[in-house]
Amino acid sequence: MTDRDVLASQFARALAAGRLDEAEALAVKVGRDVGDPIASATAARMAGKVATARGDNALALTEFRRAVDGARSAGRLDLLGEGWLTDLGSALLANGDADQAVETLTEAAEATRHAHGHAWPTVRALRLLAAAATTAGLPAKAATALDEAVKAASEARPGDLGLLAAVRNELAAAERLAGRAGPTKRKDAPEATPDERAGELEGARAELAGLVGLAEVKAEVERLADLLIVQARRHEAGKRVPERSLHMIFTGPPGTGKTTVARLIGRIFHGLGVLQSGHLVEVDRSGLVAGYVGQTAGKVNAAVDEALDGVLFIDEAYALANGGSNDFGMEALSTLLKRMEDERERLAVVLAGYDEPMANLLDSNPGLRSRFPTHLTFPSYSASELAEIFTRMSAGYDYRLSEAAQARLQEVCTRMRENSGPDFGNAREIRNLFEDAIAAHAQRSVDNPAVDLSLLEPSDLSWNVTPSSSS
Repeated sequence: MTDRDVLASQFARALAAGRLDEAEALAVKVGRDVGDPIASATAARMAGKVATARGDNALALTEFRRAVDGARSAGRLDLLGEGWLTDLGSALLANGDADQAVETLTEAAEATRHAHGHAWPTVRALRLLAAAATTAGLPAKAATALDEAVKAASEARPGDLGLLAAVRNELAAAERLAGRAGPTKRKDAPEATPDERAGELEGARAELAGLVGLAEVKAEVERLADLLIVQARRHEAGKRVPERSLHMIFTGPPGTGKTTVARLIGRIFHGLGVLQSGHLVEVDRSGLVAGYVGQTAGKVNAAVDEALDGVLFIDEAYALANGGSNDFGMEALSTLLKRMEDERERLAVVLAGYDEPMANLLDSNPGLRSRFPTHLTFPSYSASELAEIFTRMSAGYDYRLSEAAQARLQEVCTRMRENSGPDFGNAREIRNLFEDAIAAHAQRSVDNPAVDLSLLEPSDLSWNVTPSSSS
């Protein structure tokens, strides 16, 4: 592994954990090799990723262009299929240049397919191409891209049934749009039998109960489920039932299970017969806000159409109100509020994000707070809960910890909690710890056939306090 590979690996972990200052510093290190054009191009791509994470779409576009131009100039066309063109196309879309995004992402999909075949990088390129085509007013092209994305997601490994279902949902919405038809009942979600619904409800509630921590969140979801069950009984008995909104606010730091709980709530609502499908559609600001007049409403409507009969999960929703006077975020909110009212019997919207920014968002529009009666607060995990997440993750991949490693794990998780800042990634940080642990295990096992291939030891567990996590 070269020094650049090591820095790239460190950069990926820092970026995933939200340690953006650290990631930016690593990008600068990579770019110091001024005599190597690929080093400069790689550093530009890293800088583009950091800019994207910070919401600076204009800077991200500049850096991704530098990266792609650098790869082309150096004759490294193979890099274009490694996500470089896809990044550029995504930045073009985020900056409102849908037509150029379509052109770039068409090339990106072909290059990625050539490099990886039907794999998840290809699925990503095709989904972005479909989003750009929809924004550019090319619904038929969007449907074609998503049809290919479904095929790729079906063959991609490791398999991901949830993501495959999401791509199929996007295809159904694109086909409706291409046919110029209004929202209809989902073709891929036939009416479930009572036994099927009961099984779905029981399974989803059991999975919710089995999640690590989140006692108050679990209790509130159970209270809501009980309320809906009793209301259904009252309705069947001919009694008057007050209308109940399904929309929710989720607040808390990253990596605390918000998306997982939203997906389970969709399944619970499906099991209760409240929603026909209960599928989850996840979007963020870039999936709702366009760069030109008249395009934002179309993006919001497309997202809502895709989520009908299920849950629309909007991550970092406060970003919709952070764009300034010339931004279209407030237009997205207004359009969303209207669709929420129009489709109140077929849609559950979840707005998610950090506590304080979400409070500011709710204050920014007088119609928001009243439409979200349920507010779930997701706390950071305790040290013991972080250790349990690691243990479960290990068992899921056929690893186990020695007694000494268990003690070491508790020490590491305690240090994580003691040194964590507001951007601490919780379960995401544990994912990084696990990936580092199995890499360390592999390094000490590769030349020693006597090593237990499933046993993690204390030396495999290492976590370093970084400036961003201790601030």
